[in-house]
Amino acid sequence: MVVGSLFWLYWQGNLRAYFHQDDVVELANIARWNSRTIFHLNNEHLNITYYPLLRLQWLLFGINFSGYLFFNLLLHALVLFLIFQVSFKTTRSFFWAGLAVWGMTINSNWFTVVWWVSGQMFLLTTVFALLSILVIIEIRTKLKSSAKKWWPYFLLYLFSIFPGLSWGGGLTWPIWPLLVYGIKSSGGKISLNKIGKTLILSQITLAIIYFSLIGDNLAVHTDPATWFSNPLAILAFMVVGISNTVVGRWLWPTENLYLRIAALLVASLVFLAMKPWKKFRNKHIFLGVVVVLGIYLTYALPRWRFGIGHAMANYYAYLPLSFIMISLVNYFSTYSSKKLFKISIASFFVILMVFSWIGFESWARDWVIRPQQTRNLFTKLNKLDSSTCLKNEYLPTYIVPQPRWRMDFIWPIFKKSNNPFYENNETDCLSYLDL
Repeated sequence: MVVGSLFWLYWQGNLRAYFHQDDVVELANIARWNSRTIFHLNNEHLNITYYPLLRLQWLLFGINFSGYLFFNLLLHALVLFLIFQVSFKTTRSFFWAGLAVWGMTINSNWFTVVWWVSGQMFLLTTVFALLSILVIIEIRTKLKSSAKKWWPYFLLYLFSIFPGLSWGGGLTWPIWPLLVYGIKSSGGKISLNKIGKTLILSQITLAIIYFSLIGDNLAVHTDPATWFSNPLAILAFMVVGISNTVVGRWLWPTENLYLRIAALLVASLVFLAMKPWKKFRNKHIFLGVVVVLGIYLTYALPRWRFGIGHAMANYYAYLPLSFIMISLVNYFSTYSSKKLFKISIASFFVILMVFSWIGFESWARDWVIRPQQTRNLFTKLNKLDSSTCLKNEYLPTYIVPQPRWRMDFIWPIFKKSNNPFYENNETDCLSYLDL
């Protein structure tokens, strides 16, 4: 079912998707590669792990979208594999680990991440976050032998830094596993264990790298002095994002807010009846709660001024949802091992598959209009004769809504040696609308 779903996602993406607005901008930046491009700032984000990969893909694929989509699918499959690994090592059950993967596979929250070339930022962030948890589990499983080795902690140090170097949502990543696995309590005294000290070092290193490179871009959208100025707005952003997008859209993927709220209320009542608070001493269950709250707090602080609607962005849910699935199957695995219980949970997941495909279609139908317009334009631009003259107009609004970049900005993407944009004699040149 997982392989079939991934194949269907790739086939649909090839058929209906294409480069979205952020993808076009990133390709244009990467086509002008120089020694500083790797440190290019995407608003307030650092994408140091993403840009070298994008450059390699552009050299290989050019404007062939299928190649980028296949690479995205490989990263998404790697995320699913790591979810399985973490879930299996924490539940010791193939059934529950498989269900975590299936729960992530069927969800409509992530399809824009897989279909966007710029979605690789979120995919890479999630890959490195899951790798850091996998290393922590290995250290905890082999505690005595790990204490004598330095390399597991070095891997943890690196993997905990990389989420923040892939996308802004990972800038606080080391804090969240630190709160779950890095603190020990003995005789009423609280202290950091070796995992905690490694994660602290990761967070300090990440902060130094980030603030050294980001400069004034930290305030590109909002003034950092205002980030904590409205706690209620921050809380509202987190509540709406988590309840409607991470959980609500997973429970009811079709675009009906009222039914989604009803599904969320019913699920909450059932969950409370199962007395989940008794299980939160299990660190692997508690991890999902901490990650979801922590990641959405990271989103909310600089973005709450954008409004509640911004909290419902699908791609925000990808990283938290991965850990919700791990936490959920760990909870179910400790709740009951009866066959009837397993059949009931698995049946619920299969039913969700149908709703997810319906939700997927309702999203995709409108979402692919602009990428298809971009595909049509790119096809015409790529076929232009070398003698053709083009007006250097602003990019069409279906690529970039604001009049910010002109047509010559995206021309290097096509790997052509001629320059069709002449500052003089503009009246004799074609508009992109004439193509």
